[in-house]
Amino acid sequence: MCNRYSNKVAYRQYYEAFMKTPMPLVYPMPDRAPNLEPRADIRPTDNAPILRAGDGGLELRQIRWGLIPWFHKASIKTWKPLTTNARIETITKTATYKSAFAQRRCLVPADTFYEWTGEKGHKTKWAFKLANAEWFCFAGIWDKAQTEDGEIESFSLVTCEASAYVKPYHDRQPIILDHSNYSLWLDTKIASKAEDLNSREIIIVNQTTS
Repeated sequence: MCNRYSNKVAYRQYYEAFMKTPMPLVYPMPDRAPNLEPRADIRPTDNAPILRAGDGGLELRQIRWGLIPWFHKASIKTWKPLTTNARIETITKTATYKSAFAQRRCLVPADTFYEWTGEKGHKTKWAFKLANAEWFCFAGIWDKAQTEDGEIESFSLVTCEASAYVKPYHDRQPIILDHSNYSLWLDTKIASKAEDLNSREIIIVNQTTS
């Protein structure tokens, strides 16, 4: 499970990285670039950037972390399940996630994610990065619900069994996509498998007691 991550990536980094691919960032264009503040601690229910398929390329949106499915019509505060993470093993069978997985996948940019070990009150916070990249994208899914409070868009990170790098600290981890797998993940015609996508080498960069 991943319930904290960091994103200190500037809009210009997204734009330049994706302009070199078959999926350029087409919205917003640089002259309308949002001011993305560096964020060291993104938490459940925070709004955070995602990248999703649009006309002619990718669009960047900032939406709620913690997916509220399309069928939820009541107020947002009445949605109680913790939906920050969707398990890849059951995603096609879980009512909350299966429509989003089939139709609405996304990339979730980040530079670090966190896990904790130890007993309550004496936990150690571990930070995980990629070995050879400043930032990366998690596999994500997103949805849109028409609630009593109005329309809301939201997303979940897709998780799999922890790799050898993460397993000593937690039994689950978010899927970190290799650049070559971005388009594969976004293609909803393909039933992507976690073992085919989660291929980046993770390093543990530091620890803090919390």
